[in-house]
Amino acid sequence: GEYPIRVRQCKEATEILSKVNPRIQSLRDASMDDIADAASSAGLEGVLLQRARHVVSENKRTVETADALERGDWEMVGRLMNESHSSMKNDYEVSCHEIDLLVELAQNSDGVYGSRLTGGGFGGCTVTLVKKEYAGRLMHYLIREYEKKTGKKCTCFETSPGDGAKAISV
Repeated sequence: GEYPIRVRQCKEATEILSKVNPRIQSLRDASMDDIADAASSAGLEGVLLQRARHVVSENKRTVETADALERGDWEMVGRLMNESHSSMKNDYEVSCHEIDLLVELAQNSDGVYGSRLTGGGFGGCTVTLVKKEYAGRLMHYLIREYEKKTGKKCTCFETSPGDGAKAISV
């Protein structure tokens, strides 16, 4: 499948980046400046440049999203979600027409802060951050428009965030 190919491409990009900056042992160690340096001096280009740019920018967005969630800055969280989807679609190339359609429909709907692919890609699910009072209307809209445009049914459900993983005593 495509997933092992992405892993290999990221390893190849890391090897190129480590020639420019020896402290880079994994893409998580790289910055966008490192990527620019490797692109201009070490031949990081094409699909390897795209993969590296996605991983490094996604790591940065993850940290920024955590900060925005702590502050309750839903507009920023939504913007970062939208940027994430664009990067997964264009740089990491793990989205597909059906997912892009759901994301686009959601992103252009009232009350939506942001929407993106979730999971490993190549199909699956989207997650959308929407004002609670718009959630039901959005789900009905997505179900109707998705079927109208694809001839396929989709399932939508509402969920709420939890505290996340933590140690428990058993």
